Amino acid sequence: MSTIAHMDPSHDTSRYTVGWIAPLPLELTAAVGMLEDPTTMEVPDDDVLYHVGRIGSHFVVMVVCPRMGIEPAATALANMRRSFPNIKHILVVGIAGGMPCYGPDLQEQIVLGDVVVGVPQQGRGGVTHYEFGAWEGQNELTVKEHTLHPSAALLTAVNNLRSVHMQVTGSKIPRYLEELRRGLNERSRQAYEDPGAEYDHLFEDSYLHTDRGRFCQGLCDATRARLRKSRGERAERKSDQPHIHYGNIGSANAVVRSSVKRNELHARHNIICLEMEAAGVMSDYQGLVIRGVCDYADSHKNKKWQSYAAATAAAYAKELLLLLPAGEGSSTASSLPGERDGIRGDRWYVGRNQFHNSGAGFMNVTTGSGFHVNNNAAGNQYNMPFYGHPSVLPQWPKY
Repeated sequence: MSTIAHMDPSHDTSRYTVGWIAPLPLELTAAVGMLEDPTTMEVPDDDVLYHVGRIGSHFVVMVVCPRMGIEPAATALANMRRSFPNIKHILVVGIAGGMPCYGPDLQEQIVLGDVVVGVPQQGRGGVTHYEFGAWEGQNELTVKEHTLHPSAALLTAVNNLRSVHMQVTGSKIPRYLEELRRGLNERSRQAYEDPGAEYDHLFEDSYLHTDRGRFCQGLCDATRARLRKSRGERAERKSDQPHIHYGNIGSANAVVRSSVKRNELHARHNIICLEMEAAGVMSDYQGLVIRGVCDYADSHKNKKWQSYAAATAAAYAKELLLLLPAGEGSSTASSLPGERDGIRGDRWYVGRNQFHNSGAGFMNVTTGSGFHVNNNAAGNQYNMPFYGHPSVLPQWPKY
């Protein structure tokens, strides 16, 4: 059978239905490590380099933000959606500062490396832009709940995964973390290892870090901090087995390095972690925000846990996508009938291109990108702008 020269199918922008926002480079590294068949992709009229691949039956496109903040995240997503028009599921995956204790009587314990998933809670949509609203009365900001909640499909996948995690088989996060590390060089691999409970210090709220140019070790009084073993059994974790917390995520353009501010935001908005991008995405799109906890949003913030926290969040996102049905038009298993060459019925297929002989000397061409062209099959020319021109015309099926 004759073949037709065409572009690598992975560069067909129409097949990508999952958009993944990774705000920082270290978050992108963890994200790309979750992909099958990862590669990079440039799109005409878009000056951003995208990372693409598969997770199960989903084609996934990833982008890193140019800088931190709500507006850069919103711009990155807008560009992505313009270049990849069939995106229907949006994930924001990265790191955040966590509220160490929450829930009734503050019994629930968040430790470093745990994952927080933004889901609707107590009338909130899962993300609160706590700096958006109106200043009223005695110099008080009334926050306007303007962000959207995740889509029904994403929330259903979240609930399915919660059920799986309750079963004996448990989570696949440890497996995905190990697979990620195998794909990294030696220096990077160490950064994405679990630092260990002995490096998880929760300092007293009133005890401040005094020098931003120095780490806590050798500067801060370790007796003013609580390790996991002193926080009770709810703070205990085995290596590479983070707990998953579901609740409200706070988002704004300001980094929180204050336990006082952190506690205030929790009390006012029931926020259990804090980050800087989700509000820019969730103001217009029904995405899901997944964050690995890398610090306690206090003055003792440091970068030791950042890479590992990015990895746990990315591993959760992968596990979630594997429970999210691809739906029509988004599966790797030939959602377009031309995934495989051959003749079926009155259609002739090469790669992701479909040819239809109208029986009147004309053929219809449907490329993998969804571009339709009609040309005279009797001639030796037809337009396939995304895949080039064939050197030999195929033999059209007889009717």
